[in-house]
Amino acid sequence: MTSWRRALLAFGLFGGVGLLILFGLPALGLDGGAAARHALAMARGPWALPAVILAFAALAFLGVPQVALIAAAVLAFGPWTGLAYSWTGTMVSSAIGFALGRAFGARAIADWPAARRFTDLIGRNGLAASAVVRLVPFAPFVLINITAGVTSMSWWAFLIGTGLGILPKIVVIAFAGQS
Repeated sequence: MTSWRRALLAFGLFGGVGLLILFGLPALGLDGGAAARHALAMARGPWALPAVILAFAALAFLGVPQVALIAAAVLAFGPWTGLAYSWTGTMVSSAIGFALGRAFGARAIADWPAARRFTDLIGRNGLAASAVVRLVPFAPFVLINITAGVTSMSWWAFLIGTGLGILPKIVVIAFAGQS
């Protein structure tokens, strides 16, 4: 199979997974927002932050949209604590996805020169790419994290870019949602 056909197949598989998450889970009666609110509302006291981190990490990999997770944390803990917990949970979830991409993804595209050139471009501009992609909701958050791990982007560029890039969205959800 030629490299462009493999690239098209990979794109189709990633897109298929995204569509399955977007439309399949609600069709099966799995409401990500309701599940997130329920899980986070049960967490109180000293276990609240670890519970939020665990919920963000687990539910993100099940396809629950990041916006739903942030809104659930804000509803469960209020705007300031919800903002802090959402940011922390998102950062941990992002780092896990990045680590998975770094560990397993590079081998998957090693023989695709066009894909390697693209990932090298993203890797050279890691901080900016990581920050900007967070502002544009175009793909499932977990796929962005895993894809970033495939690039040559440094851990620090990824973490700083992600930390800065997610902040505006979390602030808007935390405080605009109160009105």
